[in-house]
Amino acid sequence: MSDDPQRPDDQYLQLLEFLYDRYVRPHASTISDRFHHHMGDEWSYELTRAIRAARMLRFIETCSDTPSDVYSTFTLEGLRRTFYDVHYSSEFAERIVRDGGFLDAYEADPNGLLADIRPEYLPDIDKEVLRRIGSSNPDAELRVLMRNAKTILHHTGMNDRDRPISQQLKQVYECTERAAKDVDAEIEESKVESPKEKPKKSRRWYKGLGQIGQGAALTIANAALAFGAIHVPVSPETQTWGTLVSVVTGIGTMLSGVGDLRNE
Repeated sequence: MSDDPQRPDDQYLQLLEFLYDRYVRPHASTISDRFHHHMGDEWSYELTRAIRAARMLRFIETCSDTPSDVYSTFTLEGLRRTFYDVHYSSEFAERIVRDGGFLDAYEADPNGLLADIRPEYLPDIDKEVLRRIGSSNPDAELRVLMRNAKTILHHTGMNDRDRPISQQLKQVYECTERAAKDVDAEIEESKVESPKEKPKKSRRWYKGLGQIGQGAALTIANAALAFGAIHVPVSPETQTWGTLVSVVTGIGTMLSGVGDLRNE
């Protein structure tokens, strides 16, 4: 063995490899068995649903100058579909990261995993996901997402030491379910002769919901890559610890979206 100390990069990548091999890899056969021959179809459907919702919400956030613009541009039924897309795709993402061992890997050493997280460790599939959502500069956006995810996960860990990330992700389910049911109620209310005027959601609220959809898309795409539900030519390292880093980024992005929803 060399007397020279290992570079930080080497130590960090070895940690990622260990966390993946210890917590994620053992679940590969179980995940594959669960989806049987339709594995790729279901993952593709959930990924498409998350991307579709995130793209719509990005348009709303960037192109609606006032809250009323949303309701003059989109029907309630169209919003309902988008909100339920976010809800069900984020629910699928949460289930996959839990059952696939990604949450266990994160919670085993959150500080170590986040210590040297960098955009260059992310698989190229992340850029394709962001392009499909509507990003004009996916490289820059990935750097922003990774920094924000690291910040929110570090902040969450410091302030909620007694609540693991697995429990905090339940807030994603609750927030997206509430958003979907709220528009259900608006649709029912619109059927009466004199519907009550309800307060319109702010741009930041739509941004938060869009972040949840975006985080779900990144999470689903990379978990699918890790478990062979998506077949693209990548290195073994990218398919293992690269997907772990990206899934953690997706988790942080979803939690960041919850923060925006709760603060409105």
